[in-house]
Amino acid sequence: MAGSNDYVIKAGTGGSEVDILGQLDGTLTINGAPVETTNKSSGGYIEYLDAFMAGKQVQFAGNFNLINEAGQNTIKGDIESGVQAEYTIETGVGGESWSGKFVVSGRSDGAPLNGVPTMAVTFMSSGIYTYTAPTVV
Repeated sequence: MAGSNDYVIKAGTGGSEVDILGQLDGTLTINGAPVETTNKSSGGYIEYLDAFMAGKQVQFAGNFNLINEAGQNTIKGDIESGVQAEYTIETGVGGESWSGKFVVSGRSDGAPLNGVPTMAVTFMSSGIYTYTAPTVV
């Protein structure tokens, strides 16, 4: 893959992950907010709790040109059932990744472009996720 902003979405875990095949464009967002601990002794300056973020979540919103019906049906099934399924979002270079339970929502199907159907969805982590730091390439 060409750059660190290339992403691969995988369904499943434990070595049995299945790539959701197709081209995509999307945006990865890491949500979280520092916890403010400002008090009188802060002297009027804002202070935050060190090494803690509240509301931690990973979101990936993307548009897929899906070329594998099985992968597309996995996503559709997870959306319809509302199940929290195991997914991994991985960068194409360096192997940075986020794995865990994700909720998939916001499905929007597009008419085929050159015979390839498109689908827009958002993957949102639910609960604790596993983060793998990127390796130097």
